[in-house]
Amino acid sequence: MGDRGSGRGVIPQVPWVVILGALALGVFSLLNLYLGFQAYASGRAEQASYYILIGSMGFAAMGYMFFRARAPPLRRTLIPRVEVVTTIECPSCGLKRVRSFERGDYIFRRDIPCSKCGGQAVITRIHRKRLPEEARQL
Repeated sequence: MGDRGSGRGVIPQVPWVVILGALALGVFSLLNLYLGFQAYASGRAEQASYYILIGSMGFAAMGYMFFRARAPPLRRTLIPRVEVVTTIECPSCGLKRVRSFERGDYIFRRDIPCSKCGGQAVITRIHRKRLPEEARQL
Protein backbone atom coordinates (compact mmCIF):
# COMPACT_ATOMS: atom_id res chain seq x y z
CA MET A 1 0.00 0.00 0.00
CA GLY A 2 1.28 3.45 -0.85
CA ASP A 3 1.74 6.11 1.75
CA ARG A 4 0.00 9.32 0.70
CA GLY A 5 2.29 11.53 2.76
CA SER A 6 5.59 10.33 1.34
CA GLY A 7 4.64 10.64 -2.33
CA ARG A 8 5.88 7.12 -3.15
CA GLY A 9 3.56 4.45 -4.49
CA VAL A 10 0.69 6.82 -5.12
CA ILE A 11 -0.80 6.66 -8.62
CA PRO A 12 -2.03 10.08 -9.70
CA GLN A 13 -5.74 10.00 -10.35
CA VAL A 14 -7.19 11.30 -13.59
CA PRO A 15 -10.20 13.58 -13.01
CA TRP A 16 -13.53 12.15 -14.19
CA VAL A 17 -14.13 15.15 -16.44
CA VAL A 18 -11.01 14.27 -18.41
CA ILE A 19 -12.13 10.66 -18.71
CA LEU A 20 -15.58 11.69 -20.00
CA GLY A 21 -14.07 14.18 -22.43
CA ALA A 22 -11.60 11.61 -23.72
CA LEU A 23 -14.38 9.04 -24.09
CA ALA A 24 -16.52 11.47 -26.11
CA LEU A 25 -13.51 12.43 -28.22
CA GLY A 26 -12.68 8.76 -28.77
CA VAL A 27 -16.21 7.97 -29.97
CA PHE A 28 -16.14 11.00 -32.29
CA SER A 29 -12.73 9.95 -33.65
CA LEU A 30 -13.82 6.37 -34.24
CA LEU A 31 -16.90 7.60 -36.06
CA ASN A 32 -14.77 9.83 -38.30
CA LEU A 33 -12.36 7.00 -39.05
CA TYR A 34 -15.27 4.71 -39.92
CA LEU A 35 -16.79 7.35 -42.20
CA GLY A 36 -13.38 7.92 -43.76
CA PHE A 37 -12.89 4.28 -44.64
CA GLN A 38 -16.45 4.06 -45.95
CA ALA A 39 -15.87 7.13 -48.14
CA TYR A 40 -12.58 5.66 -49.40
CA ALA A 41 -14.34 2.40 -50.31
CA SER A 42 -17.00 4.40 -52.20
CA GLY A 43 -14.34 6.18 -54.26
CA ARG A 44 -14.58 9.59 -52.59
CA ALA A 45 -10.87 9.94 -51.76
CA GLU A 46 -10.89 13.66 -50.88
CA GLN A 47 -13.77 13.30 -48.41
CA ALA A 48 -12.15 10.17 -46.99
CA SER A 49 -8.88 11.98 -46.33
CA TYR A 50 -10.71 14.68 -44.37
CA TYR A 51 -12.54 12.16 -42.22
CA ILE A 52 -9.38 10.18 -41.55
CA LEU A 53 -7.45 13.34 -40.73
CA ILE A 54 -10.11 14.47 -38.25
CA GLY A 55 -10.24 11.01 -36.66
CA SER A 56 -6.46 10.83 -36.31
CA MET A 57 -6.28 14.31 -34.81
CA GLY A 58 -8.97 13.31 -32.33
CA PHE A 59 -6.93 10.35 -31.13
CA ALA A 60 -3.84 12.55 -30.87
CA ALA A 61 -5.81 15.07 -28.80
CA MET A 62 -7.11 12.26 -26.60
CA GLY A 63 -3.57 11.06 -25.92
CA TYR A 64 -2.49 14.60 -25.13
CA MET A 65 -5.39 14.97 -22.69
CA PHE A 66 -4.29 11.90 -20.76
CA PHE A 67 -0.67 12.98 -20.89
CA ARG A 68 -1.47 16.40 -19.43
CA ALA A 69 -3.92 15.04 -16.86
CA ARG A 70 -1.26 12.72 -15.42
CA ALA A 71 1.43 15.37 -15.17
CA PRO A 72 2.39 15.95 -11.55
CA PRO A 73 1.43 19.35 -10.18
CA LEU A 74 4.17 21.92 -10.05
CA ARG A 75 5.60 22.41 -6.60
CA ARG A 76 6.16 25.95 -5.56
CA THR A 77 9.07 26.70 -3.35
CA LEU A 78 8.28 29.20 -0.68
CA ILE A 79 10.80 32.00 -0.50
CA PRO A 80 10.99 33.27 3.06
CA ARG A 81 10.48 36.97 3.63
CA VAL A 82 13.63 38.59 4.96
CA GLU A 83 14.28 42.03 6.34
CA VAL A 84 16.87 43.95 4.36
CA VAL A 85 18.78 46.67 6.19
CA THR A 86 21.10 49.48 5.12
CA THR A 87 24.21 50.44 7.11
CA ILE A 88 25.12 54.12 6.93
CA GLU A 89 28.48 55.44 8.21
CA CYS A 90 29.78 58.97 8.50
CA PRO A 91 33.48 59.25 7.55
CA SER A 92 33.85 62.51 9.54
CA CYS A 93 32.58 61.52 12.98
CA GLY A 94 32.42 57.73 12.63
CA LEU A 95 28.69 57.49 13.43
CA LYS A 96 27.28 54.17 12.30
CA ARG A 97 23.53 53.78 11.81
CA VAL A 98 21.43 50.85 10.61
CA ARG A 99 17.99 51.41 9.10
CA SER A 100 15.51 49.51 6.93
CA PHE A 101 16.33 49.33 3.24
CA GLU A 102 14.61 51.94 1.10
CA ARG A 103 14.10 51.90 -2.63
CA GLY A 104 16.97 53.74 -4.31
CA ASP A 105 19.64 52.75 -1.75
CA TYR A 106 22.98 51.66 -3.19
CA ILE A 107 26.50 51.17 -1.88
CA PHE A 108 28.67 54.34 -1.66
CA ARG A 109 25.66 56.65 -1.94
CA ARG A 110 26.78 59.99 -0.41
CA ASP A 111 23.70 62.24 -0.39
CA ILE A 112 22.60 61.25 3.14
CA PRO A 113 23.15 63.91 5.84
CA CYS A 114 24.77 62.75 9.09
CA SER A 115 22.50 63.28 12.11
CA LYS A 116 25.46 63.95 14.46
CA CYS A 117 27.85 66.28 12.60
CA GLY A 118 25.82 67.29 9.54
CA GLY A 119 28.41 65.89 7.09
CA GLN A 120 27.85 63.52 4.21
CA ALA A 121 27.16 59.96 5.42
CA VAL A 122 27.85 57.01 3.10
CA ILE A 123 25.95 53.75 2.66
CA THR A 124 28.54 51.06 3.34
CA ARG A 125 26.43 47.88 3.46
CA ILE A 126 23.10 46.54 2.28
CA HIS A 127 22.35 43.11 3.71
CA ARG A 128 19.64 40.99 5.18
CA LYS A 129 19.10 41.15 8.90
CA ARG A 130 20.22 38.06 10.74
CA LEU A 131 17.60 36.05 12.51
CA PRO A 132 18.24 35.18 16.18
CA GLU A 133 18.77 31.46 15.41
CA GLU A 134 21.37 32.30 12.75
CA ALA A 135 23.29 34.48 15.20
CA ARG A 136 23.54 31.60 17.67
CA GLN A 137 25.01 29.26 15.04
CA LEU A 138 27.90 31.58 14.21
